[in-house]
Parts: sequence; structure tokens; C-alpha cells
Amino acid sequence: MAISSPAHAAVTGWADGGSSTPTMQDLVPSMSSGEAYSERYGFSAKIDGGGEVVVNFTISNLGWGDGSAAVKVRVDLPDRDEYVYQKKVDRGSWSFSKNKFRLKVANTEVQGKGDNTFVVDHNGDLKLRMKLTSDMSMWSPGNGEITVGDGYYYRLHAFALRSDMTGKVKPKGESWTQIKGTRSGYGDHVATNIAPFDLGTRFSRFRVYDDENDVFAMWREIELTDDYGGKSLSFLVVGYKDQIVFSDANAKTTYARRVKDTKTGYRLPYAVQIDGKDGDDEVRVVLEATKVDRKDLLAGYGGMARMIASQVSQPWNYYFDCTYKIQMTIGGSTAKVEGKAGYVIDFVNK
Repeated sequence: MAISSPAHAAVTGWADGGSSTPTMQDLVPSMSSGEAYSERYGFSAKIDGGGEVVVNFTISNLGWGDGSAAVKVRVDLPDRDEYVYQKKVDRGSWSFSKNKFRLKVANTEVQGKGDNTFVVDHNGDLKLRMKLTSDMSMWSPGNGEITVGDGYYYRLHAFALRSDMTGKVKPKGESWTQIKGTRSGYGDHVATNIAPFDLGTRFSRFRVYDDENDVFAMWREIELTDDYGGKSLSFLVVGYKDQIVFSDANAKTTYARRVKDTKTGYRLPYAVQIDGKDGDDEVRVVLEATKVDRKDLLAGYGGMARMIASQVSQPWNYYFDCTYKIQMTIGGSTAKVEGKAGYVIDFVNK
């Protein structure tokens, strides 16, 4: 698999170059012809009373053919079997708008409305209409991107940090049922023209909404490959009620209690500490794993595609059930929240 790579190029991280506030126009697909170009749009919401809705759109030149797209819909309703739909299509079988955010892949569509509302429609064996309305502005860590050399990038737009979800579902043979998720909705957009196995060896993430204290927190970390210096790039953001009250696009991540997975060879961190600082404000997040599940990210590939992909990457996904503690000193006030959640690590290269 020949992928053009800006090896040994200079890297700038999230914290370099000031700050950026994304808009709906930033979500419109870039549609590059580069071999490693891809974009992903993720929407999710936990349903009040139990259950979850997850919708992911992906556009990619990597492995599928130029301009191919895919959609995956997962609806988990209480007392029903989980519904999963996924479909890959070529460039002529999906569409998007250039002057507004609208994307349709197979039987699933998403549209942006105004500045902070997204409507998702899915018309499969289960029918779904979901609306996410964010009470926080769109946000990006620092300047919103990691840059590598001349023209290579990895961008992140969090367009729904914490939103209310309303909607309805219609399982096959049943009537429409109303659903809602109070402050549980989330959405983000990642666009890149660097293959993940070229850019990083590890991609980590954690997100939690503590409804008792009305606190939201999100962390991500990428460990760059040796070609790009092997540096760890992290960000941490905290929201309280309807406001982002803290963000550090250059947070420090420390992994501990590492245990080698004898099946994959990866060393798994069962404890993670994230330290962020913004002026006089400081936030520390401590994650302690209680259980871990792994998934082979190449399992869905066909035999030949799997053989080729495995030559350049050995990607495994790990989900860690964990306890979390967030210690905050913000605006002269100190607070602590704790609970149970989960963090995710995708190991891409050893």
C-alpha cells in the first residue's frame, strides 16, 4: 500500500498558532484527491431512561477507492435487540452541499440548521430522526489542527460538545416512539490528509458528562510516530452548565500501570493522569481502569485488504471501564467531581 507521507517534516500542535472557533462551513467536506485523505463525522446521544443512538459518516480515499463514503447507524433501545446498519458506497452514490453542511450517504442524511443544530435522518429497517441542539458554541482545541510539513493536516471540530437530543424512532413493524437525551448529545468532525499509521502510534480519548454537577470534560491525546518526533499532543476541555470554563490545547498526559497484552504486544495503561493549565486555572483528571475489552480494527476487512493493511499497521481498539476523578481550580474556586465512565485507546503502530 503506497501512501504519500511527509516523513521527518516539521510538526506544529494544537497549541501553536492561536485559537480557532469553527463554523458550519468548516464542516463541509474538503474532497481532496490525496491518497490518505479522509473525513469522519460522529453523532451520538444517550437516551433518557436507557439506550443510545450513534451515527457515523466517513469519507475516505484510503483503502476503499477515491471519494468513497460509508455510514454506520447504531440504535440501542431498552428491551429491544440492538439495531445496526452499515453501508459503503462509491463516489457516485453519495452527495454533499458545498455552500452549507448537508451530507447524504446511502439512506442516511445529516443537515446543519442555524449555528448549533444538526438533524439526522435514517430510513432503514428502523427509521430514525434525531435532532441535536448544542447549548455550547462549536469548539476546537487551540488553532484546531496539527500540521505536518507543507500542506498536511489533522483537524478536529467539536460541533456539539454537550447538546440536547430530541427525536423519534420507528422499529420495523412498530409505531413511532419519541426519544430524548438531556444534555447527552455529542458530535465532532475529524479531517486529515495523513494516514493514521503515518501520523501516530496511539490515539486516546475520554469524554464524560457528570449530570449531578452539570460538568462536562473531554480529553484527547495523539502520540506521534518517530518520523514526526514521537511527541505526545494532548488537549483537555471542561464545561460547566452552558459555558466552557477551561481549556488547555497543550495538556500533559501521563500513563502508568502498564501491562503488556500478550496477544498484540501493546502495553496497556491501566491508569492515566491528565494535567491542564490555563493561566492560574488548573485541572487534573485521573482515570483508573477496572476492566478492558479489545477489538481488532482490521477484523472487518476482506482477506486481501487485511493482508495488505497489516503490512503497514496493526490497529487494535481498547475500551477501558474506569473510575474518574476531576480536580479543578478555576477562577479561584476549587471543585472535585468523580464517577464511572470509560476511556478508549487505539494503538496503530508499535
